[in-house]
Amino acid sequence: MRLLALTIATAAIAGVAAAAGPAAISVTGQYTSNYDAVTLIQLGDRVTGTYKCCGGGTIEGQIDGRTLRYRWKQPGSWGSGVWQVSPGRLEGTWGSNQSETSGGRWDLLLVKPPARIAN
Repeated sequence: MRLLALTIATAAIAGVAAAAGPAAISVTGQYTSNYDAVTLIQLGDRVTGTYKCCGGGTIEGQIDGRTLRYRWKQPGSWGSGVWQVSPGRLEGTWGSNQSETSGGRWDLLLVKPPARIAN
């Protein structure tokens, strides 16, 4: 009887952990990249940011799992891209207009995570 109760309790805890899903990913922070500095801010699944390359521009995107699809915009041009997210880095490509790949690689390395607020 005791073994049965322990088995049920273990299964219940495992069920709660599974229902909670994977840990949330946050890409908020300051990055260096093969195209100069990038700053990203994530709110829920939405990501906005800025980059310095080529006169500067903006980024708007949506994260789904470990994939971040985005649009970049700067004076006179715009495009799309996709990054795969892993701890401390985003690796992927950018492109002009609708293409996510025509521009080549755009890889980011986290240099400054967001500041933590003390309670």
